[in-house]
Amino acid sequence: MEKILLDTDIGGDIDDAICLAYLLKEPQCELLGITTVCGEPEKRAAVADAICRTVGKMIPIVAGLDTTLQPIPVYPTPDGVSALEHWPHNTYEKADAPGFLYQKIKENPHEIVLIGIGNMTNIATLFCSYPDAQGLLKGLYVMNGYFGVDPLPEPCYNWNSWADPLASKIVFASHVANHQAFPLEVTDMLTIDARRARTLLRADTDLMKAVLDFGSAWLESAGKLTLHDPLVAVSIFHPDICSFEKGTVRVETEKENNMGSTIFTPAPNGNVEIARTVDREQFYHILSTTLDS
Repeated sequence: MEKILLDTDIGGDIDDAICLAYLLKEPQCELLGITTVCGEPEKRAAVADAICRTVGKMIPIVAGLDTTLQPIPVYPTPDGVSALEHWPHNTYEKADAPGFLYQKIKENPHEIVLIGIGNMTNIATLFCSYPDAQGLLKGLYVMNGYFGVDPLPEPCYNWNSWADPLASKIVFASHVANHQAFPLEVTDMLTIDARRARTLLRADTDLMKAVLDFGSAWLESAGKLTLHDPLVAVSIFHPDICSFEKGTVRVETEKENNMGSTIFTPAPNGNVEIARTVDREQFYHILSTTLDS
């Protein structure tokens, strides 16, 4: 069994909800808690709770930070929360998410893998407030960064870094025993059109009905689905699904026209491994069979 903590900006893009659904269904996962981050974290926490309840699980959930370590010009809100009226859920108030994460990590030293699939504010604050947390983690797996050849259309495409560049810098500089990052150019390989998405994610259980309910607005507006966040979770339990390269990552925190950009330098003694390739069909097979189980 793997002990997991999930830090997420669930409530908007459907792939956060799919990631949570996978963790709830993965038989080797012991989900110890969820923290939410980004605008209106209270509503995001309610969405996470509603999804957990569909499989009869009451997971500890803490609504975390909605202010960033480095100010950004937007305040993102979760556009899927209107579906909360369809699903039983608790209500939440903002609380000390970094403190909650630290408590769980201290209770389970060298046993917890922390997953970060939103902006890095909660995790960076954890590392700043409790520096020993880095050495107490078994692993840190994040969906963050872009190291592709072609420039991004806008810096914000690298959302999880751009949405709090300083937090991203702190997290990429951290020293955790097993630190893996899944960048945009790799997760973009897992893009499917909306029709295949609905085939892959069959709405034949309450769990998947809820996932699709909370994420349908995104799916319909985008016309496609990129499974960024589920890759992070699947890779914990199926470590051969990606290949990696070790090195260091520098994050831009000063130049506005390139804010949040990530630069990778290969180094055999680097503190982070970045994913370079993914076995797409194996990933789709694992995800669909686990969600159908």
